[in-house]
Amino acid sequence: MTQSNRLSEGPPTLSVMSISSDSLARYERERLENVRRNLPEARRHLQEAGVEHVHIDYDGCGDSGCIENITYTDGKGSAVDLAGKLAMTEEQLKDLFYDLTQARHPGWENNDGAFGEFNWDLTEEDALTHTHNDRFTDYDTTEHEGL
Repeated sequence: MTQSNRLSEGPPTLSVMSISSDSLARYERERLENVRRNLPEARRHLQEAGVEHVHIDYDGCGDSGCIENITYTDGKGSAVDLAGKLAMTEEQLKDLFYDLTQARHPGWENNDGAFGEFNWDLTEEDALTHTHNDRFTDYDTTEHEGL
């Protein structure tokens, strides 16, 4: 019996929820391990191309999300053209930041979604700042009885 069949027969049992929860936790740990393993190499490639700062914007809602923009600048704040200079693709870099977002904020793309940015200083400080904003729908209810 598959999990989907079991769920269609009634509410999930504790064991099914635990398996799902354990699998999700393992997935998130794997994403974070992938970032920790590959981000230093990405940093090296970017520095070799003359990049000192990377700014990444992402946005999600309605069960989808994407990295909207990546900006690469040098020490003077000027844009760096990476054409032919980078040993990795921009898609590979995006994948690392998708993984980091997912590890830190699972489901960031669901419902009202979330948005945020990464600011990565590639100089000696090697500082990575992540600002994440969750969206949610809220309402205020007032009930009155009588006059």
